Amino acid sequence: MVDSHLLRAGLASFWSYSGRVFGLGWTFALIHVLGIGSYGQYAVAVAAAAILNAGIDNAFFVRSLRLDEARYERERCARVLFGIAVAAVGVLCYLQWFVAGFAVVVAAGELLFNTYKSRFLRAGRPDVTMRFDAVRQLTSIALGASYLYLAADPTVAVAGALYLLPYLVIVVLCLGYVPGRSPAFPGGGKEFGLLSAEAFVGGVYTQGDVLIIGWIAGSDVAGYYSVALVTAIAISMIGQNFANTYIEKIRDADGHLSSAPSRGGIARVGLITGASMAAVGVGVLVWGGADETGWIAVILSVFVFARSVDHSFIVVLFVQKRDALRVRATLGVAAVKLAVLPVTVASLGGVGAAVVCAACELLLLAVYYRAVYHSPVAAPLDREVVT
Repeated sequence: MVDSHLLRAGLASFWSYSGRVFGLGWTFALIHVLGIGSYGQYAVAVAAAAILNAGIDNAFFVRSLRLDEARYERERCARVLFGIAVAAVGVLCYLQWFVAGFAVVVAAGELLFNTYKSRFLRAGRPDVTMRFDAVRQLTSIALGASYLYLAADPTVAVAGALYLLPYLVIVVLCLGYVPGRSPAFPGGGKEFGLLSAEAFVGGVYTQGDVLIIGWIAGSDVAGYYSVALVTAIAISMIGQNFANTYIEKIRDADGHLSSAPSRGGIARVGLITGASMAAVGVGVLVWGGADETGWIAVILSVFVFARSVDHSFIVVLFVQKRDALRVRATLGVAAVKLAVLPVTVASLGGVGAAVVCAACELLLLAVYYRAVYHSPVAAPLDREVVT
């Protein structure tokens, strides 16, 4: 009999990868019809949206996983009102500046979409939330792509506006969370700052190496490395989906380790994902023509193993409210990574960057493992932050 947690993680990963396939089709359509310049505008806007959304939504997101029901509903109400206000600003910007407007609207739309999905994620159902993601993305792409291929003189601004239309449905759905509830700020100022800082530092940790490679070794090396890294992150998402299936159990047990996935289960998921990434790298090497990407992928299989395992530790630390520990750990490892990368990239290129990336994730794994198993927090929960 298939373990229910693994089954839900597998379904969530299926929907996640389906969304990525849809996204590749959308990228092709934009470049094919509008050219690389317009696609560049879109790509910059999407990148800015991801950074902005992380900064404004991470505190709501993390707290939604660990709060009691009454407080969760109050903060969900505030999340909706805040998201609508940000979306209104984005719409005004869109009328004058496409890149800025699109970025702000997408950031707000994703905040509201995360609000809607939070109920299912609290119940440990990433398979449901990822299905919603895939459906939303497919709908947006269908609207935008239809315009691109049917309009006589399409523009990226109009295509982008059509792409954003499904978020209106999400706004309507989220409005039902407001009546009869008193909105509440997500935690105290210290907690909000920690969670926002965590999102920013995490972005630097995962994406900073690509920027450094491009700066030192050039765009070609950065491209080879980026292809392998994107694949590695996508495969490691299986570990995140597996961990998310335990959220409800861990929250109900006040963060006690007895409710978390077993060490054996965590290790198995890590080994499966790491082996999958290694197989991708070997496949690229056997196929030929992109040996650098193949070797980078083989090395990053270690990163995938560690990253998949870390996702389970992070969920436990989320629920235990050990936010300061996570921020300190990520900030420290990110500082080491960014300090060492210029030297290794200059001498070994993308392969050197892959070695550093894998080593840093293993270091993070060691820190999290010690925090979870050798200094665990029993109920009542750790009070690093004000609740």
